[in-house]
Amino acid sequence: MSNPTPNFQPQNPHMNQSYQGQQSFGQQSSGSGSESVEIPGKGTRTLASIGQRALARIIDALIAGFAGGIAAVILGGIIGAIASASDGSDAGFGLAIIVTGVGILFIAIAGLVYETLMLARFGATLGKMAMKIKVVSLETGETPRLVNAALRFALPGLMAIIPIVGSLASLACWLSPLFDGSGRRQGWHDKVAKTVVIANS
Repeated sequence: MSNPTPNFQPQNPHMNQSYQGQQSFGQQSSGSGSESVEIPGKGTRTLASIGQRALARIIDALIAGFAGGIAAVILGGIIGAIASASDGSDAGFGLAIIVTGVGILFIAIAGLVYETLMLARFGATLGKMAMKIKVVSLETGETPRLVNAALRFALPGLMAIIPIVGSLASLACWLSPLFDGSGRRQGWHDKVAKTVVIANS
């Protein structure tokens, strides 16, 4: 009676190494990659998506538009009263232009104050709160300082006043997270303010 021959098949160590390497590579590629950012002392945080940021900006624009509409009604009433009192004189027209300029400046300052104070206090505007995202300092992971929050909003605002190309430059600034090469989805305004936008967990 002969002993049964064990079913032995030699294994190729190179095949095992190759399989393990493929498995390791697959695990790495399924990680968050550019979807997250490492913040000193805070660990890895998930980045806000471009869609979340865009919707938050739209919500804030609607809020600003509502406030601006109220201001426009008030301003229109003032201009109408001035025009009626001046009987169309040049002085009345000049005064109406001045009032209009002051009104536009007031709306711009109100937007700057709104965004700056909200970011410095809560790390988010009403639009960002609705989309559950937050602006934090890339260096500390905390809400940005007042000056950084102001810089973040002021950069596209200052671009907008450039003659002829200002509106396009401002739009490019808001869209700049789309082509950020750092992997942190930082817009030009984020880079200036040293901030990053994360999902608010």
